[in-house]
Amino acid sequence: MFHRPSYLSNVEKEAFISRFWKKDPSIWARDVENQEQIANRLGWLDVIPKMRESLGEIEGFAQDVIKRGIKRIILLGMGGSSLCPLILSQVFGSKEGFPVLNVLDTTDPDEIENVAKIGDWETILFLVASKSGTTLEPNALFNYFWPMLENEVSDPGSHFVAITDTGTPLADLANDRGFLKVFLNPSDIGGRYSALSYFGLVPAALLGVDIDRLLQRAEDMVSRCGPDMPLDTNPGYRLGEFLGEFGVQSRDKLTILTDSPLKPFGLWLEQLVAESTGKETRGLVPIIDESTGIPGFYGGERIFVYLRIKGKPGEDSLEDFVSELRESDFPVYELWIEDLYDLGAQFFLWEMATALASYFLGVNPFDEPDVQLSKEKTRVILDVYRAEGKMPVKFWVDPNSQIHFRASEMLAASMKSLPRAIRDIFHVLPTWGYLAFLPYLPYDPEMEEVIGKMRYLVREAKGCATTMGYGPRYLHSTGQIYKGGPSSAAFFMFTRRRVKDYPEIPDFGVSFWHIQFAQAVGDFEALSEGRLRAIHVHLPSDYLGGLKDFSRVLSRSIGMK
Repeated sequence: MFHRPSYLSNVEKEAFISRFWKKDPSIWARDVENQEQIANRLGWLDVIPKMRESLGEIEGFAQDVIKRGIKRIILLGMGGSSLCPLILSQVFGSKEGFPVLNVLDTTDPDEIENVAKIGDWETILFLVASKSGTTLEPNALFNYFWPMLENEVSDPGSHFVAITDTGTPLADLANDRGFLKVFLNPSDIGGRYSALSYFGLVPAALLGVDIDRLLQRAEDMVSRCGPDMPLDTNPGYRLGEFLGEFGVQSRDKLTILTDSPLKPFGLWLEQLVAESTGKETRGLVPIIDESTGIPGFYGGERIFVYLRIKGKPGEDSLEDFVSELRESDFPVYELWIEDLYDLGAQFFLWEMATALASYFLGVNPFDEPDVQLSKEKTRVILDVYRAEGKMPVKFWVDPNSQIHFRASEMLAASMKSLPRAIRDIFHVLPTWGYLAFLPYLPYDPEMEEVIGKMRYLVREAKGCATTMGYGPRYLHSTGQIYKGGPSSAAFFMFTRRRVKDYPEIPDFGVSFWHIQFAQAVGDFEALSEGRLRAIHVHLPSDYLGGLKDFSRVLSRSIGMK
């Protein structure tokens, strides 16, 4: 890619926005091959009219599902196919009379067994969402649940729905197995830009969300961001310039603050920003769900965006905190939300702003060049296990804490001592860097609380930002910026011993525990080969107790009591 000037004249800005709305791929690339790939990823700019034409079909389908007596929707997907439905289910919940939506975007065996234990298969509908139709996780999940349905209902296909692109293996599978419905999404939309397509709107309608109203808010935002709008009042350009201008100044820690009802939105934003901008050692690192502190604890690499709902501030309002940030000269960008349906507008606003910020950073927002390496390493590890019956990985045992761990190549000198490895990380991790906590564990609020305390401890003691992402979810989200973005990062990865022997997935020859563990090992190797500092901690089956033990070692190692 090539470097763009961080300053544009008004004439240049107007020409730039005109090119943007004409879908000119040369904004982000000079070579023809990349331009062709980008041109096939700009369908989100005009997807709303297409979805308008399908509004009756989507809403009619949702009503048909209710008439069938469906009480629960289980969405099988990852990344762009699952994060929008996940945040919609958490923000809006399920309208009375509509099914509950569970998003299964994990390979954790306990999370999957919890869904399998629900039973009552006659009232469950599986929504298999995958743009490519080849994604490991939803394919494995489908293979796991299909035989269960075959054994329990007379017509298993009628309990499955697919959302995918035309001509994918998933589309073929859906036709072969007699799925209830197949929604074929426009193929010129990448996963993380697909919120206002079938991938977001079908689950929304099944929840009882008024998708007509959601699209109307998005349409209003599109109009306000159009090529003929004054740039000083164009929301998409203004936010994109804010992100891009500070990004090229190495103010790359984009800290997302929200009022409580909007908190889940951070997960969707995290993927969009991290996977779009994080490559070629550049990018904006989204910081979400971080506890607030006094401004003096934040470094000069921080910028803040505050999403707030209009009306009287609630008890948990961040208004005073944001005022303190401004007084301390931190860049703060406020976005006002009329009500929850303004998420429709926010989806488009952030898609546009992220694409524009990527222009300033000099990166292609529509590829993910560093994601494939972890996938390939996972495949190799599983092949070794199938051939040899054991995972190709060994851990050291810390002599004092008895914690099993291993360190990346950059920490090889401290391999046999966990406290030494931790100290070595912080010896070189700058205050403007960040530390990522990566648990390959069940979605556990108590575990998140333990990690939240460690995040607070690290920021207070060392001044650096922290992130947290569940594996393998983050592999389809922030995993791109971890490996391709700014190199001032370090990583704590957590796996656990098996609680028991889990059943094999049909046609996969391994269990979900093996897949999840292999994904962690594969990504750790990718981080290590990328000369990044990482520690992989293998917890006991009582992962919560083991994580608390690690927390105590971390506290002592960085000099906190």
